[in-house]
Formats: sequence, C-alpha cells, structure tokens
Amino acid sequence: SLIDEDAKSVDPGNFERHWGIFTYDGQPKYLLNLGTTNAGQLIPAKGIQYQENKWCVMRPNARLDDPNVAASVSYACSLADCTKLGYGTSCGELDWKGNISYAFNSYFQIHDQQDEACKFPNLSTIVKTNPSQGTCKFDIMIQPYYGGADGRLPTQLGLVAGFALLLLTFL
Repeated sequence: SLIDEDAKSVDPGNFERHWGIFTYDGQPKYLLNLGTTNAGQLIPAKGIQYQENKWCVMRPNARLDDPNVAASVSYACSLADCTKLGYGTSCGELDWKGNISYAFNSYFQIHDQQDEACKFPNLSTIVKTNPSQGTCKFDIMIQPYYGGADGRLPTQLGLVAGFALLLLTFL
C-alpha cells in the first residue's frame, strides 16, 4: 500500500500502520520521485476536506493518579492508533499528559469528532488550540466519505434500505 493504514493490525509490529509513502490524507511523507512527474517529488492529494479544528485532550486539572486514567488510555488505544507514542517515534518524547492527550485525541478523531468520543470520566475536554508539540502532530481526520463520486449514497443502496424498512413495517 502506498498510503498509511491506521486500522491495520499491529501484530507484526507497529510499523505496519505507517509503511506508506503517503499519510492517511494523501500527503507525501518523503521527498521521493517515482519518475511519474516532472515535479521531482511526489504530488499531494488535492481537495482534501478535513474535519473541524478541534482536539480531545486531557483536562488541565486532571491528575495522573486518577483511577480512571489507565483504563481510559487503554480503552482509547485499543480502538484507535497510539503507535506514534512508542520509543523513537514522532511522539515518543511527550510527557505523561501529552501521551494521554494523544491517546484521547486519536480515539476522538477516529470517531469523527463526536462529542461522546471525548467523554473520558473527569479526564478529557475538547479544545480548539492545536496541542501538537515538536515532531508530534495531533491529527485531524478527513471528512468521512459516504458513497458515490458525488458524495451521496449509491441509489441502489437507498432502494435496498427503503425496501428493508418497508418490510419491517409489515412484520
């Protein structure tokens, strides 16, 4: 694959998700020329629509000794991508609050920035100031894609769903 895959299994190793030469949003990761353009480098994807500039982070007044911290981080990382927090990675130098914030934000972004995805008990809050630090970028996901080239669900799928609802009303 040429593009990073944040949902790929990490069983073979954390690197599996970040093997691509493009990031999840189609931006080149390396100055590389595959001989397909005269630009001398990879061409980024155009017209990418990102979600709103907001992040889920650890509350400023939250404490590391809160009994909910370990379970919340474990839960977030089990359903999101925390592989950038490992030793020698782009986010490997964050302090404990940064690590927790990164985990919360990864979960929040993968769940399309839904408010419920940033409700870790007394630990998290949504902010509009980018919490990225140094080489560690707190990502914002791209807008979800729901179907055909025009962004609408394919007509056949709409017909099937409508027929299913009609059947359910008669049962």
